[in-house]
Amino acid sequence: MKKITTLLLSLAFVAVCANATVTINVRTTTGDTPYLYVWDGAGAQLNGEWPGTLMDETQTYVTTDGKVWLTQTFDAEAINIIFNDGGDPTIKTDDIMGVTETAFYVFDPEEGEYEDVTSTYVTQTDFDVNTLPAGVVFVEGKEFAYFVAPATWTKCNVWAWNGVTGTNFTISGVWPGDAITLIGNTTDGKPVYQWIGPDIVEGDSPTGIIFNNGSTQTANLDYVAGGVYNLAGKLLYTVPEGSGEEPLIGDVNGDGHVNSVDITVLYNWLLDGDNSDMVNGDVDGDGHINSGDITIIYNIMLGN
Repeated sequence: MKKITTLLLSLAFVAVCANATVTINVRTTTGDTPYLYVWDGAGAQLNGEWPGTLMDETQTYVTTDGKVWLTQTFDAEAINIIFNDGGDPTIKTDDIMGVTETAFYVFDPEEGEYEDVTSTYVTQTDFDVNTLPAGVVFVEGKEFAYFVAPATWTKCNVWAWNGVTGTNFTISGVWPGDAITLIGNTTDGKPVYQWIGPDIVEGDSPTGIIFNNGSTQTANLDYVAGGVYNLAGKLLYTVPEGSGEEPLIGDVNGDGHVNSVDITVLYNWLLDGDNSDMVNGDVDGDGHINSGDITIIYNIMLGN
């Protein structure tokens, strides 16, 4: 007999990622049990070798609409998944990348199609822009975007391109792209990175963008100028034109002054990765936070 656990859905039901788990719920259009293949950003297989593991029919949820879902939870910050029928040849979905929260899918094992129905079963809350650091501002005349990274990330790269013209918008031109600037963190401790690309050229802006830390990455995201994204691929917010002010050069903590406090904030970052007081740590704009930024602050304080 199947063990069935009832999933109560209410406005209080939200996906919780603080314990670094991701829960996958799926039902099929045919009633057949699918295989689930799972890997992380480092390429580690989390649910067996291809085609993955046949989902356990004793692990189920019943939502308040009476539908039964096969469910499986993984101890990971973010996972990539494929649903398939386990056959040869295999009927499978496309890669579903960067799943970071509880998710619900309907899989058609005859066509290899799937539908993400998470929004039907998990309450979606509006993003509070007040959680963002002061350095999230509109950048006039430039391609630009922001990324709210998981709390464990200590670096972030960007890869941006135009799928029609073939233009690549990174300086390096090679994967994983350009390192981008840490400008601070959200009020709940997630680092926020800023990408400032080239000057805007009419008719040739990015159509796609990927954020990554060299191992974990987002899916191919639709580029929106001034967009604020997260690892799950959500466009959380779009920075409106004219909003915010560019931080004072050397004012690392955003208090309107350049002094020894800013040096202390940088030292805290370099010594133990503490970015809790950082608004704009990349003083020289080279995409890295290092001793060169401290030297610039010293020169500013000396009047040079």
